[in-house]
Amino acid sequence: MKDRLLELAERIGLHKDWWLFPHEDSIQGFMGRGPIFLVGDQPSKSEWLPKHPSRRVFYDTLRKLGLQNAHLTDLYKKRGENSELERGLPDDFPDHVSIFQKEIEILQPTLIVALGQLAQRLLIQNVTEWKPSIPRIWHFSHVVREGKESQYEANMREIIFGA
Repeated sequence: MKDRLLELAERIGLHKDWWLFPHEDSIQGFMGRGPIFLVGDQPSKSEWLPKHPSRRVFYDTLRKLGLQNAHLTDLYKKRGENSELERGLPDDFPDHVSIFQKEIEILQPTLIVALGQLAQRLLIQNVTEWKPSIPRIWHFSHVVREGKESQYEANMREIIFGA
């Protein structure tokens, strides 16, 4: 499983403007092999340095909830402008869905959670073979923008663990 996921990560890495969630201390990022997928719509063009507020709130909350091995990914791997996918899907979008389906095939998740409303809509519309529901948590950038850091852990815990 690890080798197949690494091979997929290397394939994604061949594209200069594609992106994967990075490993950080105990957070495995894209290489997480746990049964829970946390899926964004598309990576932004901004750098996601270790001290970036969105990265801190997301990774720190994952750590608090024991989700270090969750598989962190985006449905569309190519960096873009905020809400770019709301204005229309690019021609290569099906290729990215195919890669995401490969991630599902390799890891066999028990739960796929969308990071925000757009990711949830895109997943429901384009990953139709996934039969369980696809709940959503707040996207980490929304949490930072709206000052909801103190509520994020409860939002994540409720959706992922039902508690």
